[in-house]
Amino acid sequence: MKNSVILPAALQLCVDDIGWFRGSDDRYLGKPSRTGMPRHHVPEDYTILNEIGKGIGQKIVAPFVIGEWDKDNILRGEVGPTYAPENWDRRRTINMDLAERCFEAAESSEYIENCHHGLLHGNYDANGGQITEMEHFYYKNPGDKYLYTLPKDDIERRFELYFKIYDSWGFKKPIRTFSSPTNVPQNLTTEDILPIAEVLEEYGMKYWFNRWKGQICYSEFIGNTMYIEKHRKFGIPWNAYDVDPAYLFDFYEEKDGEFGDIMSTHWPNFIKYNYQKNMECLEPWVKWFKKQAEIFGLMLSKDIAFCCNQHIYRTKSKLSFDNNVLTIDVSDAVSFSKTPLDDEFYISIKSNLVPANIEGGTIELYENHKDFNNYKIKRSGDKVVITLN
Repeated sequence: MKNSVILPAALQLCVDDIGWFRGSDDRYLGKPSRTGMPRHHVPEDYTILNEIGKGIGQKIVAPFVIGEWDKDNILRGEVGPTYAPENWDRRRTINMDLAERCFEAAESSEYIENCHHGLLHGNYDANGGQITEMEHFYYKNPGDKYLYTLPKDDIERRFELYFKIYDSWGFKKPIRTFSSPTNVPQNLTTEDILPIAEVLEEYGMKYWFNRWKGQICYSEFIGNTMYIEKHRKFGIPWNAYDVDPAYLFDFYEEKDGEFGDIMSTHWPNFIKYNYQKNMECLEPWVKWFKKQAEIFGLMLSKDIAFCCNQHIYRTKSKLSFDNNVLTIDVSDAVSFSKTPLDDEFYISIKSNLVPANIEGGTIELYENHKDFNNYKIKRSGDKVVITLN
């Protein structure tokens, strides 16, 4: 029975670097890498993400870079966030007609959840020279090998500027997630990155995901913010556009043992060079995600809260088996969470077994699949006992 029951990962799609207007990789000029897309971004690039999310019933988490939306030149004179601190003039260069149409596409989307990703995806010196694309980190001294977290007041200033631009457009979507550009330096400890977590808490952000520890299933609470590692095994080249998922490997194979939750991708992966054909990407990507949902051990998340809740239950709960009786002890999951844990979680059971009785909660069928079924459990205590026939 042990191999017939599992608490699945709730696969959550993360699409980095939306918000850019220019797609070009300008690192050779000391400017941002942006999306690497060799054209400007248009409303249709938001629309396709929304339709993919709709097709799989999931709010896609979309780390949003806000700097090129600065129609009021809020960043002028700001040393650190921009490559042109003294002569920043986005007001003159922004295409307002295009920007307004992109705003409408982004803001009206029900299946794109904006995530804080930074101002211009980097940290720049007083002359505008790029120090690093890790926006919230810097070198303390010339010649240093390792990066350190920016002082808290610098981070707070960047967040203040971010939301000034965000609010100037009338974006109403609340932001509850954060993903630092180009991840978190591996040399840093939890204590080292506390200044970021403290600012996240000030802004009411509950979830933080990056690559940091290099561990597939790593998570921790930093203050009241849940940090969760992006799946390090999975990746598509960041600037690859017109990707055909029919040739893409699966997010997880049963022989993997460990598997992650957050699928880290980039905006170009879901769009075409000729944006008029973006909708051609819809059916192949929806088909690929639905194929992943047929893998025993995976299910599709509804949103980031759903994903993180299920992650805590699946990584911290203890399953034990005695003949046809399954006991799920969730006490470690409850104590791990620094915020109230939802009392619902999900379990996958192979089709040859059926729940006959439950103690310590309720169980109901959630999804049918070819070889297994997903059930929703609502617990009433720290132990759930299920008899399977």
